[in-house]
Parts: sequence; structure tokens; C-alpha cells
Amino acid sequence: GNPTSAPTDYLVKIIEYVRLRMKNVPRVSCYAKALDILRKTDEELKQLAEAGLDIVYMGLESGSSEILRIMKKGTSGKSMIKAGKKVLKAGIELSLYVMLGLGGKKLSEDHVKETARVLTEINPTIFRFRTLNVMPNTPLWGDWKRGDFELLSPLECLIEERDIIKALGENVSSQVFNDHVSNYCGIESSNIKIDRAAFINTLNSYVNDPKIKNLSRKNLTRM
Repeated sequence: GNPTSAPTDYLVKIIEYVRLRMKNVPRVSCYAKALDILRKTDEELKQLAEAGLDIVYMGLESGSSEILRIMKKGTSGKSMIKAGKKVLKAGIELSLYVMLGLGGKKLSEDHVKETARVLTEINPTIFRFRTLNVMPNTPLWGDWKRGDFELLSPLECLIEERDIIKALGENVSSQVFNDHVSNYCGIESSNIKIDRAAFINTLNSYVNDPKIKNLSRKNLTRM
């Protein structure tokens, strides 16, 4: 769900109740849309932080406004930057999701460049890679079946991830995770600023592995 669409005073009461009644809860987190974050004032977000909201999860998916438009995300790269910075300014940790392959073959280069740019602007606490899987009975499924959208191969997904990491600004110190069944690798970093070279080298080892080149793409419709 998207609890940040609810009134701030209502959310504060819920968070305070959890903190008061559930002492064993290690942290309070929620999912959020960029639009709802932007609707809240800095003071409202600060109130949520002070009440005990620890981290917000947001689906960046891509930094490319063109890809976000095609996918009907309802936001832009610029809005994602503004919302992400707003969360961090309030003292709340931010975890972003990046969707490998979302631009297909046609917009892969734009996806890499713009996603790296947005991540650099925000410098989130964490960002996580996911790999696009097309669900039946969706518009993208129809595009794929008609040949209007070309899915990336496992190798191309790994190249996208590597190139995003390579294109990050030197300021980015985020934690990075590949913690999903859809991913083709499980590389992690507690600080990409420190681990960037090793992270890229590991991805290169995957990219250069003959087994990866022959690996069939998995399109998971259940996860």
C-alpha cells in the first residue's frame, strides 16, 4: 500500500502507537509514491520522522522521464529527485528500487544514463536492483508479444547494472542490494563509494562468463 497518501496526523498516531505498544519492533517503515511525498510539507515529514518513521521505500524504477511516461508511472525523474531529497532532509532513510530492463533494448542507454543521474542527485541510503518481468494481461505483455518491446537478455541486464554503477557520481555512498529472485546476481555493497571498483569487477566477471551468455531469460509471472 501507500500509507503516505493518508493525513499526516493520522500517520503520526499510528507510528506513535506502534512505538508505544510494540517495544520489540526494531523499525517502522512504509512505501511511498513521489507524488504523495511532494504533497507533504517539510514539517509534516519531520513530524513523521520524530514520531518514529525510520525508512521510506520508493519505486524509482528508472531515472528516464521518457521511460516513466511510457510505463505510466505518473512521475518524472525531476519529481523523483525532489521527493527523494525531501525524505532525506526530514531525517528519514530512503530506499529506492531500480528496475533493470525497463526501457527494453530501445531505451536501455537512456535508462542507464538517467537512472545513474537521478541516483547521483539523490544519493539515497539504499538502492535495490530488480529485473523486469512482464505480467500477463498487462499492456506491456501485449507490446512484448507483438514485438513492439524487446526484453533484455540476462547478459544485457547485467551490463545495464554494471553501467549504472559505473556512471554514478563519486558522491554516491548508498548501500546496494540485488536481493530478489528476479535478479541474475546477488552482489551487495554496504557503501558503493568504497566498493565501486570491486562491485564493477564482480559484475564484469559475470558479464564475461560464457555460461551467462548462454543463459535463457526467465520471465517470472509468480514471485
